[in-house]
Order: sequence, then structure tokens, then C-alpha cells
Amino acid sequence: MKEYKLVYLNKGLKLSREKDIEQAEEIINRYASEGWTLQEIATPDDGIGAMVGVFYKDSKL
Repeated sequence: MKEYKLVYLNKGLKLSREKDIEQAEEIINRYASEGWTLQEIATPDDGIGAMVGVFYKDSKL
């Protein structure tokens, strides 16, 4: 069975998209080191909203 988690990848207001992407990379790497696999990144159409990462890992019953 898979366990899913939704994570905001760019918390807080940044003045540049590059800073958002840098923060998102750090968060993705942290979750990956904890055994989570990134399935998808959902971004808003306007380019200024929150990026959400969909992570999963196999859970043991």
C-alpha cells in the first residue's frame, strides 16, 4: 500500500522565482532522503502561487 503526502514547496513570499525553485529543491531533497519519492509537482497557472509536491512511499501494514 502506498502512503501519499502533499507538501508546499515554496512557503513564504520570495522576490524571485529562482528563490522559489531553490527552496523547492531543498525540500524535495529533504523528503527524498527520508524515503519519499516525488511523483508530481503542481504549479499554478499564474506563476506566482504555491508549488505543491506530491510524494509517496510504500507503507507497511
